[in-house]
Amino acid sequence: MFIKLFFIILFTFSYTLNASELTIIELHQNKSLDQLVLENENNIENKSLEENLVNNDTGNDSIEVLDTLENDNFQNSQNGSDDTINLENETNIENADSEKVILITAENIFDTDEIIIQYLLATINEIKSQSLSKEFIKILSNSKSKNQENDNNKFYFIIKKLYEIGEIQKAYSLIKEINLELISNDEYFAFYKVIELNYLLSTFKLSEVCELKDLLLEKSIVLPNFLLEKTDIFCLTLENKFAEAKLLNSLLKDSEESIDITFQNLFEFMISEDTQDLNFDSINIMKLKDLIFLYSAMLRINELPLKEDFINIDPLNLAIPVILSNSTPMNIRIKAANKSFFNEVISVESLSALYQSVDFNSEQFNSPKQTIENLNENYELIMAFYYQLANMQIFPVDRLEVILEYWQFSKKIGLEKISYSITKNILESFTPSSENTKHSMQIALAHISNQNYEEASKWLNIFNSLDENKSQLQYVKFLIDLYESDDLNTIKEFLNSINNNFDSTTNNKSLETIDILSKFLGLEANLNSNYEYPITSDDRIMPSYFLIKDIRKNMTTQKNTTLFLLSIVSMHNKNWNELHPEHLNLMLDAFNIYDQGALIKPIILEILNDLNIIQ
Repeated sequence: MFIKLFFIILFTFSYTLNASELTIIELHQNKSLDQLVLENENNIENKSLEENLVNNDTGNDSIEVLDTLENDNFQNSQNGSDDTINLENETNIENADSEKVILITAENIFDTDEIIIQYLLATINEIKSQSLSKEFIKILSNSKSKNQENDNNKFYFIIKKLYEIGEIQKAYSLIKEINLELISNDEYFAFYKVIELNYLLSTFKLSEVCELKDLLLEKSIVLPNFLLEKTDIFCLTLENKFAEAKLLNSLLKDSEESIDITFQNLFEFMISEDTQDLNFDSINIMKLKDLIFLYSAMLRINELPLKEDFINIDPLNLAIPVILSNSTPMNIRIKAANKSFFNEVISVESLSALYQSVDFNSEQFNSPKQTIENLNENYELIMAFYYQLANMQIFPVDRLEVILEYWQFSKKIGLEKISYSITKNILESFTPSSENTKHSMQIALAHISNQNYEEASKWLNIFNSLDENKSQLQYVKFLIDLYESDDLNTIKEFLNSINNNFDSTTNNKSLETIDILSKFLGLEANLNSNYEYPITSDDRIMPSYFLIKDIRKNMTTQKNTTLFLLSIVSMHNKNWNELHPEHLNLMLDAFNIYDQGALIKPIILEILNDLNIIQ
């Protein structure tokens, strides 16, 4: 147990290194996986802190590492005209004329009527568009309140939504900006403390966890699911105060209506000298989500494996603990790392370090095909094996052959972005030549994925452009122009070029979407209507009349924040290709107005991707 306590002190010290100590670490060329991952987390946190100081932003930025966060414009909102939203059949609030109308007068979400915030945020559960999801998080975490006493309810609704969608770090940062002495609602105060505890537990800042626990006990704060009492028992075991911990645990079991078997098993493990017969099959992390962060900390401190359920229930906050858990099966750790990479939580350097740490032997490398077959569709380990195999090749021709197989395999399982990114350094070692002309298109696509458009163009220059593959060449050139340019001209030219390629076999819904896009971009679409009308009705549901009316109203008055929230409410967790054509047309018009059309290009790209027109 003294070893466990030493590990806590050592881990806490290393996790809270200051900037000068990080500089010393960076002098070493070979960093451990723990250093890379934790350094990446610290960089994210420090970057967000700098943004808060310079731009007066509100939250740490754990996902949008490369995004520039902007403050909403308060002055414009103050000078704007009133706007309305009808909450059809959702609220009984009435104005002087006995109409169900709520006034909206501002840009900033804190200046919006709190019942609007409550209703809209409660209605928004999932946003399938990545660009809209990022914008939604930015709106919630960046807006500022001018008067907290009047905005306590709004703070609660906003923080609650951030916590619900997994943005615990941003919720925690927003709480830190609140003067808790001005909160008279005990429910709000307790909820904020749950978030603070869970954030510290998720980041394994155990000394801060125990300090906060002591403060809450002094104030006799009551937290749901006996979180505070269980945290107190956990901290006592860390201090080797077993007798006191056992006494409190006995009181806990008498207080709980249903005993928390998971906590009891973990507690018994921490105080037991013989843990061989203890098992954790009874862990039910889905039952009490608020306790999952405590469970993960208890598992980590005891070097016990974390199950895949941890990353399924909260991939944003619990992936790092899974990645750093040496006792967790490697395939689960890699799965967590893959998700973290897609969510921009860890860097490609951290991912490659984990891939490189998988233990394969020389016999496996000598028979790569047999090894892949023996891995029996364990895709995570196969991804790591291919990566190590590619790095072992001495001759460029052999290295290229392995990488091409790697890309082909990863594409089948939907992880080609990872294989492109992780082989970036190897890829840059190849030079265009007559020997690898036949692979130039694949190499160019890999460079495009890595945003290395100059190198991609070099490889296209040696591509053997025969008549049968000219369309492929044009498509790849289009991708380069598309991602290098900020305007919509490239998209317009591309749509013009493909409009004549659609025929009667093309999916009718795809034709409708292309037609809507073409008209929105001012193109003369050449799509022929099918006058036989085999389908005379549409099963895609349109938003309610009042919702559409209020979207159009906000388009006229150009209320950015309200227009955005109403628009994503109208989409109701749908992909772009699931919207009714008239609804899609309305959304394009709305987002063309929102923030001066800043989201239009990524939205159109998402639509084309949904239609499998671009990849």
